[in-house]
Amino acid sequence: MELQLTVNNSLRVLPVVRSFVSDSLSETSLEEELHNRLVELIVQTVEDAICHAYQPNEDGDISIRIKESHGKLELTVRDYGMPQDVLALESQLHQDNGKNTRLFGISCKDIADEVHWTGFGREGKALNICKWLHNTDITESSSEAELSRFSSDIEPAPEQEYTIRRMEEGEGLQVSQLIYKAYGGTYFNADIYYPERIESLNKRGINLSYVALDDHGRVVGHYALERNVEGPVAEGGEAVVDPAHRGRKLLEKMKQIALKEARQMELAGVYADAVTVHPYTQKSNVRFGAKLACANLGIAPCNEHFLGLAEDLPQRVSCLLYYMHLGGIERRKRSYVPGMHRQIVEEIYNNLGFSVEFGNEKQPEGRGECSVTIDACAGKAFIRFSRIGEDTVHTVRHTRRELVEHSHAEVFYADLPLTDPGTPAVVRALDDFGFSIAGIAPHFSDAGDMLRLVYLTEPLKRQHIVTYEDFAGRLVEYVLAEQERVRRKI
Repeated sequence: MELQLTVNNSLRVLPVVRSFVSDSLSETSLEEELHNRLVELIVQTVEDAICHAYQPNEDGDISIRIKESHGKLELTVRDYGMPQDVLALESQLHQDNGKNTRLFGISCKDIADEVHWTGFGREGKALNICKWLHNTDITESSSEAELSRFSSDIEPAPEQEYTIRRMEEGEGLQVSQLIYKAYGGTYFNADIYYPERIESLNKRGINLSYVALDDHGRVVGHYALERNVEGPVAEGGEAVVDPAHRGRKLLEKMKQIALKEARQMELAGVYADAVTVHPYTQKSNVRFGAKLACANLGIAPCNEHFLGLAEDLPQRVSCLLYYMHLGGIERRKRSYVPGMHRQIVEEIYNNLGFSVEFGNEKQPEGRGECSVTIDACAGKAFIRFSRIGEDTVHTVRHTRRELVEHSHAEVFYADLPLTDPGTPAVVRALDDFGFSIAGIAPHFSDAGDMLRLVYLTEPLKRQHIVTYEDFAGRLVEYVLAEQERVRRKI
């Protein structure tokens, strides 16, 4: 569900706003008391924007956006009025170091999981509210014995026949338990610890989970395709195999079935983030025919657990984005890239098996269009632009500041459309604010490929990034050198 209402800044619209929010939230599984409190909070936020966002007698718009996706409810109230001191608003919101979150006299405790202001400078501000509808995690529904961590010297299971198929209803609990036993509580995708979320994601077709069952019908392996970007691609991930059943090509068999279904869905491709704490997942992707497209520096927190390796990693985990093209032969790519990065972009495209020609850039015009996603558990955030505008650089800078300072994001990615002639100017401008090139995100938007930039709060060292193939080593070294260069400018 995704609904949006735009009203003018007149108090007469408040009954319409109340009705819109109430009716929209009635489509969710919220309990009545929580429903009513959220309605009141949104109405109060809109009323405040009506009274204070614009000058007296100035006409202006206020947008209310409600999105419910696989159990995650997001509400946004956005105005386009006067610049505000968002730092002060955040300070007032999160009193007592975040222990007492209040807004317009309303306590946000139990109403929402996350509440934050975002400032857009001369383009106004937004209040962002997030509430998960599925909140029973695996530790609340399983015994201690069911969550005991796998040991590295576990006894191999007897040889047997395995069943590989799509996950069925009721198996989400076993999947969560399997992930927990392998990673503890450190896996950076928090959804995997909530069985109801796993099953909801699958029912909605946002995730496609594949499982390996032993001869007793128990889940001993899991792999998923995740539709988490706008474009016609899926991420392959959430891969885990019970150590007692490893060495029997279960992961490869789950991947083969997943890729077959991805082709039937007419996806352009499947991508995967291969970790760099060891070469094994990189080797697996190369063996399946995937090609390197991007070096996602610091995409995962350093506390993620990897079986058989030291738990205290020296820095955030970088991953290499491998892409497998599933469609037919593509025509020559036309991309807009600053001259200084054309050589590496051409190398990436050649590695992917595509040819590229570079178009003549233009200065951005009008207002850009973007979306922001935050993964607080992993300390990362993304801003993705479907259109470049005159305000794009300003929007990236302000969003980065808010997310780094208030949401404590440690890494911030900006995805810019390679098909937009305004992209090169934005890349050069963001160069002065610590953003460097990371690579290409193929088909990550309906318009085509994206150029990914990265901002890190802390530098990374090359010796802690393990690469399997020569091109991976060259790309990582290029991206790290660019990070070092732009950091000197800050």
